[in-house]
Amino acid sequence: MLWSAGSNGHGQLANGSLIDSHIFSPCSFLGCLPGTLPQNRKLVHLAFGANHTLALLESTERDGQKVTELWGCGDGNAGQLGPSFIGESIATFRPLDLLLERNGLAGYLPRLVCASWQTTYAVMSCPAMPDVLISIGANDFGDLGIGAIRAKPVRDFHIVGLEHFCAGAVAVALLAAGQHHVVVRLAGGPIVGWGTARHGQLGAVETPFLPSPAVLTPARADVIHAALGHQHTVFLHAAGTVSGLGSNRKRQLHGIGNRTRARSVACTWNGTYITTDDGDLLSTGSNANGQLGHADSDDAVAFPFTAATHQLLHVACGSEHVLASFAAGPTTEVWGWGWNEHGNLGVGTTEDVRLPCKIWPPDSSQAQSGRVSIWAGLGTSWIAVQSH
Repeated sequence: MLWSAGSNGHGQLANGSLIDSHIFSPCSFLGCLPGTLPQNRKLVHLAFGANHTLALLESTERDGQKVTELWGCGDGNAGQLGPSFIGESIATFRPLDLLLERNGLAGYLPRLVCASWQTTYAVMSCPAMPDVLISIGANDFGDLGIGAIRAKPVRDFHIVGLEHFCAGAVAVALLAAGQHHVVVRLAGGPIVGWGTARHGQLGAVETPFLPSPAVLTPARADVIHAALGHQHTVFLHAAGTVSGLGSNRKRQLHGIGNRTRARSVACTWNGTYITTDDGDLLSTGSNANGQLGHADSDDAVAFPFTAATHQLLHVACGSEHVLASFAAGPTTEVWGWGWNEHGNLGVGTTEDVRLPCKIWPPDSSQAQSGRVSIWAGLGTSWIAVQSH
């Protein structure tokens, strides 16, 4: 089961309408009952642009081989949902046909997906073959990574050139995007990026945009995860330390270089969130909408419970709101806070939530067994419950 709440002017919540939803409503996949996934498929990941949503689904074939599919909904005007939906908005998840076979990628399947404002990125993989990173959609700030600042929507995807950064075959280990910049870590190779760079979010560069991938400097090779805000980039390193690039105008990088024992990093547009091995959630940056979850003089999110009753599982950052899931006895709870103009916290109002409040399950009758996953997009929130 998959539920969503929040901004929905282009159908990006996949609930069959174009109206914002202030409570969590079931999502629809083509040919399925509301809330349910296509038969024999599980949800691997969701990714979000300004007004479009991508869903990576996985199924297992009879021979035991896993097969992945890319579905999408919302705004396709710039080509970000592929050639079938250019100029359209679709309010239910539908399979995206990227014309892979016609473009020489027969046998390739999507493995990693992310999105910037009006652009979609997917790492396509095929056994014994190099990875291929494709981009499709808008290119206002060099988002496509194809060497131009602007380009009109095209009917086919672009291939982002990564070969000359690799000693061997291209293998992508990490893919992340902000509003208009992208970061990729190549297995056994460097970290590269492209897009907007004027605030230093892509390292020490002399131009406001990087229309083609370039090596990020300084950037260490031991990065295991990256999170991107509007004008900053944050890295989690294998030793549990954290580093950042870009703007600190809203204190979004304040003190992060002193953190140790970090377990994960995430970013809102203007904030940074770090979970630690001790189960804490630390936040810094803009608090204009209560998105830090604490007073400006503190650094730990102010949850009304302790680690004795709630174990932090996962944190998801949207544009300027945050979700966190916890194991609370036999139940998984989801808490949320921050910007709520579109009802994206699913609490039935459009008022900002300045301190964490429980948003799932709404009541004990809706608690369900299964693995609970959370995602947050641009004014949207998502909760999935899938069988173990």
